[in-house]
Amino acid sequence: MTSDAQASTGTQGAMPAADDGWRPQDHAARSEFWEGVHDAKEVDGVSWWQSVPGLSLDLVDQAAIPTSAPIIDVGAGWSTLVDHLLTRGYDDLTAVDLSASALATVRGRLPDAGSRLTLTVADVLDLDVGRTFELWHDRAVFHFLTEPDEREDYRASLHRSLAPHGWLVVATFGPDGPTTCSGLPICRYTHDELVAQFPGFDLVATAGEDHVTPWGSTQQFTAVLMRRRD
Repeated sequence: MTSDAQASTGTQGAMPAADDGWRPQDHAARSEFWEGVHDAKEVDGVSWWQSVPGLSLDLVDQAAIPTSAPIIDVGAGWSTLVDHLLTRGYDDLTAVDLSASALATVRGRLPDAGSRLTLTVADVLDLDVGRTFELWHDRAVFHFLTEPDEREDYRASLHRSLAPHGWLVVATFGPDGPTTCSGLPICRYTHDELVAQFPGFDLVATAGEDHVTPWGSTQQFTAVLMRRRD
């Protein structure tokens, strides 16, 4: 079920330290963790912040889909991808995240988007919004899925949500990127390793970047553009 996100004003409960080996392993824990991350920081206070998501925009451009085609951005958080896609004329955008407050910030930033932008509080590991999309975009969700069953759940959501012959854009930390993010362990991928995670898709293009964080460190990203075969 889809819904516009409403700002969360509740106080986050104490959680174990992720870097002590704890990691959120169910929907409630993931929701609490990511709400806490967004509640505790400024928009440009997270390592993945980009004012212009150039890598993602370049891969969307290469898909060359019509501006009327529906696009979903999973794990969107505060990302400005939808801002730039709206500017380019796309008029059927959906942003999904576990953090209601993050999506409320996006709505506040884009008050004139109206029905062109749907904000959905949901878990990508159990995602079904009742429709399909021509392009699925994910920057930095997949690399948090360190367990095989999590990746299988992600692929199930992807297959439910992506139209036949739809496009897939996924970006993760590269082989020389960080081993953790927000205190959580991640999986790093080469292009070949990332492609191998998505059977039934054909590789169209690869890309990468050394993302500069708001505090000046760099993070290597690997990205692919793929197309569903059926």
